[in-house]
Amino acid sequence: MKRTLLILLTLLGSTSAFARQEVTVAQAKKMHDDRHVALTGTISGRADDDRYWLQDSTGRIRIDVDDDDDDRYLVGKKVRVTGEVDRNDRHTEISVDNVYILK
Repeated sequence: MKRTLLILLTLLGSTSAFARQEVTVAQAKKMHDDRHVALTGTISGRADDDRYWLQDSTGRIRIDVDDDDDDRYLVGKKVRVTGEVDRNDRHTEISVDNVYILK
């Protein structure tokens, strides 16, 4: 019983590790819709009300931060975001679940 539980916990742990794959902006732009990802970069500016530009060494991508708070303080901050790739006809963006300010 203990061995089965340990194997199950190991499998669950490894599955969640791949659920939010750490990727670059360039990689995220090539991914399929609804893929769970994590990106690290700097918020380089505001795109519109709840969208920002996330910049890393490979490019920039628009991120959608659904938050009712005044989050203008994010511009210029280095962050790690987790969320899903959201592809439509012309753009790829990240629908953000969480924003972690790194510095």
